Amino acid sequence: MEKMQNHPYKPFIPKDAKVLLLGSAPPYRFCTGNANDLKNKDMDYYYGSNSNLLWEILFNAFEPDKIDKISSLRSLEEDRKIKTACQVDFLQSFLARNQLGMADILLKFSRKGTSAEDYKLTVLEYQDILGILYNNSSLTKILCTSKNRVHYWLMDYLKQQKHYNLIEIRDNGNSLVLKNNPQREIKIGILPSPSARSVMRYANKTEFLQQVSQIYKQAITNDE
Repeated sequence: MEKMQNHPYKPFIPKDAKVLLLGSAPPYRFCTGNANDLKNKDMDYYYGSNSNLLWEILFNAFEPDKIDKISSLRSLEEDRKIKTACQVDFLQSFLARNQLGMADILLKFSRKGTSAEDYKLTVLEYQDILGILYNNSSLTKILCTSKNRVHYWLMDYLKQQKHYNLIEIRDNGNSLVLKNNPQREIKIGILPSPSARSVMRYANKTEFLQQVSQIYKQAITNDE
């Protein structure tokens, strides 16, 4: 049985953000509107599942001295609202310091069962990515956190915008140009998935974090 869900979080684009990290949608339990559905060590935010390694990857890449703070925040023994406020403030402060924005490509979607797998999702409405770009002129790059679904959905969305003559897609889908500002080119890239399943391709979690963190850091900081 399919259930319609809305994305629970607004895009976070700090002032002077250069890179937009783009995902798909949170797991089922994050989209029910009931915080009691979350697991104890979940963080009620983007990539908040205790099994997702996105935040560990980012901190390992840019602020390794603070990476242990993530596990301590997950284990906070506080009321869920207080716990979430502390977690979100910490994560958003990190994003702001490193000029990173965060959003997901899906705004409304239907989901088969309660699986967290992207292939169980059907698009009902895309996030207004073009609006994000219009309103944040400092953004120069979109990095998708998976190839099979996120990048595919982004390309589908962009093709719709191209149909309305709002953008031009260049370099075989590796960049786009806004028609209202043809001098501004937005690069598009794909990052390794931060899901727990991706760890299985490596010898262990430590090797995964070391190698994938370097890939993320290079993709985020490379101006080419």
